[in-house]
This record gives sequence, structure tokens and C-alpha cells, in this order.
Amino acid sequence: MTVAADVSWWESHYAGGRDFRPVLDEEKSAFDKTVPPRPGSTAIDIGCGTGGFARFLRERSYTVLGLDCSDHAVAKAAAASAHDLGAAFRSWNAETDSWNSVPAAGLISCRLSYAFIQDKPSFLQKVRSRLLPGGVFYVMTPIAEDLPEERKETGISAEEARRLCEGWASVDELRLDAHHVRYAMTL
Repeated sequence: MTVAADVSWWESHYAGGRDFRPVLDEEKSAFDKTVPPRPGSTAIDIGCGTGGFARFLRERSYTVLGLDCSDHAVAKAAAASAHDLGAAFRSWNAETDSWNSVPAAGLISCRLSYAFIQDKPSFLQKVRSRLLPGGVFYVMTPIAEDLPEERKETGISAEEARRLCEGWASVDELRLDAHHVRYAMTL
């Protein structure tokens, strides 16, 4: 079980200049092989942090809306993409803010943030409600059982992974390394 998402912790994390794992070549390749290209399609990046994955999606011609609960992270993401009209970022909390403002999209990503969602069943229901038919929900996450004790709360359990994969038309699962798994689930 993961610890509760604490917005003040995330603010402190990003205000201190910290970030998370960049998009590595093996993940880029796995994404390109399993997520069909949809140039011009909208992608929603939930838990976008400083926007690294959102910029990766822009390289694949998606129009991207990056959402994060940290104002500091959103400001950094927006600054890094200031001249890109196809990328927008805003502060938004997936568990406390309204999903009515989230547009329908062909791709919703939750990269390195799904573990921090507390009410995963409700979150998944809301994700499905915003995905267009045939849309993809992309999750890259550590698996808790594979992590050192001090980092277990940053991953999902095997049971949470099993529940994540339920109810999709198709699921593509790929282990990226000793700790991280990528899921591409189609509605």
C-alpha cells in the first residue's frame, strides 16, 4: 500500500530542484512499438511533473495537456515548453479536482505517478471515462516487491498491477528493467 499523496511534499520536492527518471531509450522504443501513432490527437499526462514525458509525446505529434498537483512542477514544465503551442500545463489534483475540465483524449499517461493515487478504482473509472474509443492508458511504474525497502511506497504491488490490467480490451505489459514495468492498455 502506498502513502497518501501530499501536495506540500511534491511542492518541496520540485522547489528543491529535484526531478524523476527521464524517458530512457528502452521506454521510448517500447512506446513506439505498442502505442499506435495518432498525430494531432490529444494526450493527457497525469502527474506530468516537470514535463519530460509530455515533451516526449510532443515529439510524437500529440497535442499534450500536462497535469500535476505541484505548482512548482507545472511552472517548470510550462517554462521548458514555452514556445510550443501544442503543449499546455496546469495545476490539477487527480483525486480532489473535477475531471469535467479534463478533455477526452486518445492517450492518457500516468508515468511514475500511478503508485501515488490512493483510490485507484475510482481513478481508473475516471480515466476510462475520458479515453476516446480505442484510446490507450499508458502507465510506467515501479513494482513495490522489486524495490528496496526504503522505496517500496513509490511502486505498486503485484495485486495493484493485476487490478490495473483488468477490464481493458487489450493489455501490453513490458518489464523495462529490474524495477519498472510499462503497461499500455487499450479501451
